Amino acid sequence: MKKILLILTLLMTLQGFAQQDPQYSLYMFNPLGVNPGYAGSRDAISGVLLHRSQWVGLDGAPTTQVFTLHSPLKNQNMALGFQLINDNIGPRTTQDISLVYAYKLKLGKGKLAFGLRGGILNYQYDWAKIEYRDQDDAIPTTANDNFILPNFDFGIYYNTNKFYAGVALDHLNQAKYNLSVIDTSTSVARKYTNLTMTAGRAFALSNNLTLKTSAILRGQNKQGFIDVNGSLLIKNKFLVGLTLTHRQTIIFLTEFNITKNLKMGYAYDYTATQLTNGSSHEIFIGYDFNTFKSKVVSPRYF
Repeated sequence: MKKILLILTLLMTLQGFAQQDPQYSLYMFNPLGVNPGYAGSRDAISGVLLHRSQWVGLDGAPTTQVFTLHSPLKNQNMALGFQLINDNIGPRTTQDISLVYAYKLKLGKGKLAFGLRGGILNYQYDWAKIEYRDQDDAIPTTANDNFILPNFDFGIYYNTNKFYAGVALDHLNQAKYNLSVIDTSTSVARKYTNLTMTAGRAFALSNNLTLKTSAILRGQNKQGFIDVNGSLLIKNKFLVGLTLTHRQTIIFLTEFNITKNLKMGYAYDYTATQLTNGSSHEIFIGYDFNTFKSKVVSPRYF
């Protein structure tokens, strides 16, 4: 079982990056990682650190680290952001480094934003980590072990203090690369364009209790996958929630607002599939620097 994931990683790569990007359980706490149009939406310099360990106990299982930072520009309808992702699965390690630009328009009670993210994807392969049942299937010595791809994403995002909705398209340029130096006809890998739709709404049940709902729909290679979340926010301090997913996974999550600026969160995924009966863990910490104190709305639900 421990060798299966390493072989799957190779197959996914040769078939065109079927597992396109890291998947997050706490997407609602790091919206910039989902949609570049979110940049500047918190009306503060906002940073998030996130770590995810997937399928704990399985050799070669995915681990992901994310750092995002974004801010509106003072007295302007523009925002800038930065994102750094380090993702490892089996023999493959990927660094995603990108800059974000968003332009915002006031619309009704909220703001409509258009965001563009551009950067590079750096892929590194350690083919020696793969154990082959049949040595005839071994990766040839002519295979590339490092390559860099340009990448561009686009997003539209609308939000008020209690509602948000967004649509994002990743990998617009559909970058390609030949894994083999010699055989360039059958070893082409590609980043396909993915569609992501998100929406969320907060409902005040009482002075001390708020129901927060959200959903994310991911479209990849003509397939759609949806996660639906419901959470209770108690006294604007402590949140507990449950997410139901398409992939036979139940996610339990919490968030604690330590101060008005500092928050932390944790998610536990339980998965029961033929591949693995295991769990995943995700933790994040976020901080808002109140540079634009006059603009910050409290409480912030999203």
